[in-house]
Amino acid sequence: MVQASELSNAWRDIAGDVVASFVEAVNAFDPERLIELFAADAHVNDQLRDFWGIRPIENWIRREIVGEHFSMEVLNAKKHFGDLILSAKVSGDFDKTGLPDPMILSFFFSVRDGKIARLIILLTRSEETEPDIRKASN
Repeated sequence: MVQASELSNAWRDIAGDVVASFVEAVNAFDPERLIELFAADAHVNDQLRDFWGIRPIENWIRREIVGEHFSMEVLNAKKHFGDLILSAKVSGDFDKTGLPDPMILSFFFSVRDGKIARLIILLTRSEETEPDIRKASN
């Protein structure tokens, strides 16, 4: 695992061109560049919400990435079974009520033929944290 800092962009060597371009386009609030990075039949799952195909993904990019001035600072990157996992500190103009500060998200990328085929985005939580979905019933 590579720990990146403001002085180090070593994560880019692990991430590769497509994912590095994704981070650059997110931080530049560039919807056209972001859309171009996805395969036509790509899948995005952002916090358990599915977006299938380029049109729903384009709407998600314009509304939630560019529209909310979402930005990311990559903290680390690693390859895992052919996929890439980035952890990033994120910020933006979205509602932060009840969210941790800093907010760290994990981005799970599957890149095929030079395009993002799948992107799964999840809030990074400690191992000790109770799952939100499965609560013990009394």
